[in-house]
Amino acid sequence: MMLRMKERVTISVEPMALETARAEVRAGRAPNLSAAVEQSLKATGRRRAMQEAVALWEDEHGPISEEAREWARKELERAWGEISSSTQGR
Repeated sequence: MMLRMKERVTISVEPMALETARAEVRAGRAPNLSAAVEQSLKATGRRRAMQEAVALWEDEHGPISEEAREWARKELERAWGEISSSTQGR
């Protein structure tokens, strides 16, 4: 098993952003504030990677139709919903 190290940092955030993270904890979607912030940062990274992948695809193959984009959005939402529900008990 690989040991994953975490790094302690101090950050300053606007109160509304902090409340969003606290709401994630209250709703049970994150075990603590640090995890809520980490989840948000990871989601931002995944979203940016997906945007870059789409841009590369479009550069090579042309624009993706709105119909195909909508299908992909629904599939990603479904997949993330399945992942989310399967990790709730952890």
